[in-house]
Amino acid sequence: MPDWGKFRISFGGWRLLTLSDHTLEESQTVEDYYAEAEVWEPLDGKPVERGKKVAFVDGVRRTEHAVYIEDPKEAAVVEGAFVSIGAGALVLVFGEPTPLEEALKEALVERYLLLRDRLVISEPVVRFVTRAGVLEFKVLKTDGELSPKVNELMGKLELKAARGVIKEGAVLIITDGPLRVPAGSLPLVGYVKKQNRLYLPPEGMEVLRALKKGQRTPVMLTKAVRDGRTLECFTWYVKVGDGEGITGVARVEADASLGLERVKELADLTAFLLPVYASEEFNDERAPQNLVPVKYLEAFLRRHLGSQALIRRLVAEVMLRRAPRRGLA
Repeated sequence: MPDWGKFRISFGGWRLLTLSDHTLEESQTVEDYYAEAEVWEPLDGKPVERGKKVAFVDGVRRTEHAVYIEDPKEAAVVEGAFVSIGAGALVLVFGEPTPLEEALKEALVERYLLLRDRLVISEPVVRFVTRAGVLEFKVLKTDGELSPKVNELMGKLELKAARGVIKEGAVLIITDGPLRVPAGSLPLVGYVKKQNRLYLPPEGMEVLRALKKGQRTPVMLTKAVRDGRTLECFTWYVKVGDGEGITGVARVEADASLGLERVKELADLTAFLLPVYASEEFNDERAPQNLVPVKYLEAFLRRHLGSQALIRRLVAEVMLRRAPRRGLA
């Protein structure tokens, strides 16, 4: 444990750091609307054989405590946060029932003490000893805002979970949200439920309205800047529900390094499979775009992070004991 006695520590107990999904949304430009076809028209998905495996990957993030650390000698106050990140994967066999305990293949948790620059802390890990074991937070500094850094770390953990299930032989791996880091050769697609804006050629809106459940648009080539990283992706829209017009449409993307022909194969798979796993309005207010496997995976991962109330209390009590009595909040 670092010598926290030389620092003054204050906790932002009145607020939690907002870890915003907005930083995951795309700062994106379209490089080629007609990468797949010169003529835009709805394209049918291609059926998947019974017994093929489909994987779903998701991540969760949570602020355990916002913290302010003051170094009196340097006259500097640094904003920080104790955060927990989880990522996992479910693997389902298409056309066959899969018990949840068998479907869950990966469940990873990492914890960090993120700091906004300037502060010199010699120890790489902050450890808290509990009756259940040792709770560790890796000390990590960032030059920018904390929230984008958390999202970047979660993206890397999701990719680790995806790589962990590739041995299962999944024909498609679906991660909830846009791609955050290069996926390499993985058959990984990012699934974007909420559309802040549409990326379409002039005739694209007409095609989007004409889509039927199980159909997709042609593939486009895009470049997106996320968390300071430029990613080249192919993207397309899929109709996952029965609603009219653009209701029930989601955007999907894949790493452009896979190549256009491979991405077209994945796009056809998504047009067929995504409607199969879409939610229904009677049990999900985010239906149909919210995928049922992702919903259950997210709930499991949040529980897997542990009790937030207990972690918050442990962090506050231990850190305050190790800091000077004066200047504490």
